[in-house]
Order: sequence, then C-alpha cells, then structure tokens
Amino acid sequence: MRHKPRMGNDLRQQQAVTQLIQRGKQDEAWRKIRAHLTLAPYDGWFLHEAARLARRAGDVDTAQRYYQRALTLSPQDAGLLNGLALTHYDAGRFAEAEQHYRAALQTHDRYAACHNNYAILLHKQHRYSAALHQYRQAMRIQPDYTEARYGMSTLLAHMGQLQEAENQMQRVMHERKGDRRCQNALGMVQLQQGNFAAGWRNYQARYATDNPERFFTLPELPIRYWQGEDLVGMTLLVRTEQGLGDEIQFCRFLSRVKSEKHAGKVIMIGNAALKPLMASLKDVDSYLIREDKHQALPQADYWCSLLDLPQHFLNSPQPFNADVPYLSGAPEHQAKWPIAGTGKKIGIVWKGSSAHKNDRQRSLSHLSELATLFSVPETHWVSLQKGAGEEEVNHFPHLQPLGAQFTDYQDTAAVISQLDLVIGVDTSVIHLAGALGKPCWVMLPAWARDWRWLENRDDSPWYPQMQLFARGQDEEWSSVIMRIKQALQQL
Repeated sequence: MRHKPRMGNDLRQQQAVTQLIQRGKQDEAWRKIRAHLTLAPYDGWFLHEAARLARRAGDVDTAQRYYQRALTLSPQDAGLLNGLALTHYDAGRFAEAEQHYRAALQTHDRYAACHNNYAILLHKQHRYSAALHQYRQAMRIQPDYTEARYGMSTLLAHMGQLQEAENQMQRVMHERKGDRRCQNALGMVQLQQGNFAAGWRNYQARYATDNPERFFTLPELPIRYWQGEDLVGMTLLVRTEQGLGDEIQFCRFLSRVKSEKHAGKVIMIGNAALKPLMASLKDVDSYLIREDKHQALPQADYWCSLLDLPQHFLNSPQPFNADVPYLSGAPEHQAKWPIAGTGKKIGIVWKGSSAHKNDRQRSLSHLSELATLFSVPETHWVSLQKGAGEEEVNHFPHLQPLGAQFTDYQDTAAVISQLDLVIGVDTSVIHLAGALGKPCWVMLPAWARDWRWLENRDDSPWYPQMQLFARGQDEEWSSVIMRIKQALQQL
C-alpha cells in the first residue's frame, strides 16, 4: 500500500527519487530523501521510501524507525505494517513480525503480498498447515502470483506431498522460464520420487550462477567439465561438495568411472577428516585435501563435481545395485578402540550439525530421549557422537563414550566395524555405517525429509542393511523410539 503522491514540487521530488532507485543510484536517492525529511520530517511517502531503502541496505534498525514514524501518521496503513513486519522478520523477531502481518491483514485482507510474507514466516517456524493456508490465500487473491506458488511448492515438498509439489513447481517453471532456484527444488523432489533421469538433470541448478539460493559456485578450472564422455586412458579430477555425508554416500561412483568409463586415473579432492578412510576406496589413484580456490591442481583431462557423477550411472528407476560395502575400516586401527562389555554392541548418534538448515527437524533435543533403549537386555551401548551433544553422554555412565575422542572418520569406522548395529538420526555417521555395510537403523523426521531417503520407504536402496524409522506427521520422537525398542527386543 503506497501513499498517494501530492501534486507540484512534492510530486516532482517523488518522481526523481523513484527514477534514482530504478537506476540503482541508491546513494543519490538517500540524499534527496534525507534533505526532504529535514524540511518535512513527517512526509509519509518519503518516510516509507526511506524505510524501504534502509531495509534493502540491511539497516533494519533504521528501517524500523522510519516505519514507526510513518505509522504515527497512518496507523492503519497495511503497506507500512507489512514493511515493519518484514524488518522484524529480518531481525529474527518472529513474534513481532507475526503481530504486524496480522494487523496489516486485518486492515486489508486482500493484500496478497502480505499473505505471502506471512506464509514465509510460518514456513520458517515449521507451522506448515498455517503457512499452506496463507500461500493459498495469496494465490486466491492473485492467481498469477508466481513467487507465492514457488513458496507453496517447497512447503508441499517439506510436507511430503511430492506429486503436488512437483505439479506446482512445473507451473512455476512454465510461468517463469529459467528459474534456477525452482529447477533445483524440482530436481530434489524428482530424486526423492525416484525419477533419477529428470532429477539429476534439474539438480545441476544447485550451483547455477543465476540461482540466488545456489549451494555453491563451480570454480573456473582450466580443464573441461566432464559430461559423461568415455575416458579411455584419461584422468578425471573430482571435487567434493556439500557435507561429509554427501562425500561418503557418493564416492562410490568413483570406482564406476574406471570400470564403466575406462578412466586411466581418478583423482579426488575431498575433506581432510575423510582422507584416511578414503584410502580404502578402490580405484581412486590420489586423494587430495580440499583447501581454497587458489589451490594448485594436479594435471587432468576433465573435472567434475561429486554429485554430478550419479547422472552418468544411475538413471533407471529403483531398485539398483548398491555395491555395498565400498569403504572399510583398517583392521589394525581397531585395536586402538576396544569395545568393552557383552551382548549386542550398538552405536548411537543423536545429533547432527546445528548449522544444518533442517537440524531442528532431524536431531533429538537430548540423549535422554533414547534412555528407554538402554534397558533392553543383553545390549552394550557406544556413543559415536562427536561435537554438538557429545557431553550429554556424561549423564549415562554405562554408555561407552568414544565419539568425543575421534579425530577423523577412520576412528569412527574402526569402532563401527566392531559393532552389531548403529542407531541414529540422519547424519554423516549413518552414511558411514551404510557404506561399511553395517546394519543401521535411521530415525527420520516427519517434515522436510531429505531426498536421498526417497518417499514411502522403510528401507534404503543406497544401503541394503539399513532400516528407516520415519516419524509420522502427528507423531513424537518418543513413539519412533518405542518402535525401535520393540525391534531391538525381537533381535
């Protein structure tokens, strides 16, 4: 909602400011706005523009002051209330943001942009049903509101409504051709549905330079990017990407580069924490540690990012040959990590990295949530937790606390190799257990389930020894843990 411009000199000044902003001359626009507000400190149009410019520049506090001053003139102005809500959202003050979104919609219930903004807030707070209602309200008012349709499509994906999510994403792609952000989201939905041919292709948008939410940017290297060509006698350089779990899961394809694409040599640039473990991966001639973009590169004919490998080997529907195990723990390293106790030896991991965008959904709040499992007879429990939450094991003296002592993933592999079972949330340790061919039970969240676990499955084609315990949308973790306890008692 914008203030109506006044005639005469004020109108000319408003037009001048608008033109400067449109031409990207923010500093000049600021000077004109400030000069005007010095003479007319309660001019609503200029206060609103000042607030918008300040927010765009990331100066949330200044933006709020201008919005609040403007609201003293027009306390029911939905546009100002929406703008003030946006500044609170930017600052992480979600309760205040919601208060002002609701006030704006109470004043003007057909304000499509405000419905969309409110939906984004609710989505961020994992209030999915309420968010879906607001997205639909925005599109009911404005059917061609593509940004709201995109937001709704990602929400539907998080809610597990994958076919409807894909339908909406396809509409966004039709309405806004070349939308790499949506293309990437579509790729992940298709991969979760097992549509690998389309999924891998669209997932390449994760690093597109015109994707504002790209995961990373491909470095510019002086060699060709590999597109699946035969590599007889040639060298392929593969760079890791994303997290440690991604590298563990997808390094399996390095062997197929040699066996199916006939590469003469395969070089991997990966993570330092994985280097000792990766010595067990066959057909990798050299494993270098990822450093920075100025790192000197070995001689190679082609290069490829790790998660672009599967598209050249895995395009058919499920099932597929998982070729597990493809990693192994060094037997001589196991002596460093003796497992005490009798009975079934079970490793546990209950938290992932707090930096992960879905950590609130995937991790347990505390190790104590698993306490009921420890009463199962003839079991010996080993903590594999490293980092966040590792100190929680101190409350359970009968657990063997090894995870906190690990220095790299070879240590983790040495311990897992001696276990009968690993139980945990969706972390890199789970992928390691799967890659080692160890029986593994994974607790998956009800919402925003990662694409690699596919939909409606309690097993994993990636890891044949794995069993998935997914949380229902109206289910607490305690119910999932009771199902795991019952399964343990039947072993």
